Amino acid sequence: MVRIVQPSETTLDWISDAVLSIALGIAVYLWLDLRATRRALTERERDQLVFHTQLSLAEAMQRRLLPRAPDAVNGFSWAAMLMPAGRIGGDFFDFLNPDPGVRLMLIADVSGKGIAAAMALTLLRSTFRNVARDAQSPAALASRMSAVFHDEWHGSPYVTAVIARVDSIARTLTYVNAGHPPGLLIRNDREHALAVGGPPLGLLSRAEYDEECTPLNDGDVCAFVTDGVSETFDERLQPWREVAQDAARVQPVSAEGVCATIMSRALAGHGPDGVDGWADDRTVIVLTVDGAR
Repeated sequence: MVRIVQPSETTLDWISDAVLSIALGIAVYLWLDLRATRRALTERERDQLVFHTQLSLAEAMQRRLLPRAPDAVNGFSWAAMLMPAGRIGGDFFDFLNPDPGVRLMLIADVSGKGIAAAMALTLLRSTFRNVARDAQSPAALASRMSAVFHDEWHGSPYVTAVIARVDSIARTLTYVNAGHPPGLLIRNDREHALAVGGPPLGLLSRAEYDEECTPLNDGDVCAFVTDGVSETFDERLQPWREVAQDAARVQPVSAEGVCATIMSRALAGHGPDGVDGWADDRTVIVLTVDGAR
């Protein structure tokens, strides 16, 4: 080609310089692009590190918020288990001992997922404990807690919950259900749904609640769950109520045994039919009465 065209030395020098300039431009472009890519990866890695650090802090904070199940007293025994779907979740439970022989129980589920729901648990716990100082009626507790949450969140998120007052001396259970899956009172192989109450906490500005008081007898088993448990079972084949009844038939009955059985079955469940990738927090609380005083 050079023989045919016979370019001058000046033309060859110009072509050589052009080729070198283009090659240098491409090299500079590739270097700048590589540097930008590295910077973007570094920033992404830093963002991921910050996110995972925040996630770890939220996870640790949530674990610290959960109390131990109360010690047995007057034949009343408790067990509680919470299994988040991810590292953190929106389920919560708490126990208070306002008077000798009396336990206040809260089982709750904050709407939504992730860090936002987990952050709401701090307000949930503090509000429950503060309001319980001068209002032990479950209906009064629910009404006042709902007002606090609505003022703070304006209806989103909201909290489904069961608040129960268990008196081991009077041997009574007084509860309110705030839009939560009904608890169960299992007695003589029969069940009574604990569904009396009102709307979820924080959903309405001025919510009112009804409460129900029922006596507790020797051999009674009470079970409370979040919807991560109730929805994991196929309602047509075996609803969670039947799972709880089966667990309560195992002798000798213990709160820990019934709680562990319900949770293990819930963890093995696939969730609602037709919902791919379903996952939700699972919480179980069980109370048994064995008559020992």
